[in-house]
Amino acid sequence: MRSGRAVRARGRSALCGLHMVACALIASGYFGPWVAHKTAALTVTGYEVSEFAKFFPQVQGGVVPLRRALFVVPLLTASVSLALTAQRSTTRPLPRRGATAFAVLLSLCELPPYPSFLAAAYRLQLVLGGVGILLTLLTPLARQISERVRGLLFLLLALAGAWSALWQIGVLHPLIVDLYGAPVWPGWGVVTCVIGLLLLLLTGLRDLLAS
Repeated sequence: MRSGRAVRARGRSALCGLHMVACALIASGYFGPWVAHKTAALTVTGYEVSEFAKFFPQVQGGVVPLRRALFVVPLLTASVSLALTAQRSTTRPLPRRGATAFAVLLSLCELPPYPSFLAAAYRLQLVLGGVGILLTLLTPLARQISERVRGLLFLLLALAGAWSALWQIGVLHPLIVDLYGAPVWPGWGVVTCVIGLLLLLLTGLRDLLAS
């Protein structure tokens, strides 16, 4: 009986480690280059791509259906997932608080630039940023939820992050190619971010099915 419990505890600990790795990949990928170019000035990170997109006339005129605010969803996924992972009952208090504090800092990066904080063009980003911060701060209330519910939350967060990131960069990509006048390949940042989202999705599915 004890050995069975020990095996399950080790399995949950390993899964928790994979969740942490997934969150680290998503966050590091988000701040890495999404638009790769040999010139540093033309390289655009995931954090910058929303601002970069607003300068295209097709986006300004609404010809291209781009929702720039959705570029922050992968970071929202990373911050909430990190805080949620830290709240597992097996996590010690100090690492839990440290991970939660770092998740809150990540969630603050989801907010619009301060000078444009209340501008209409940034309203959706402000809402998403506020939701991300609120969910991150509320994760301590989720310490006692079941592994199945936790797995479902990870699954939904991963799907939201992957869908928004791939859809928006896919819509923007032809405009970037026209602007640069040459083929543009995805940077390592977007690849890393997507790998992290896929890992989070798989571990969430594992949580959901194993419980």
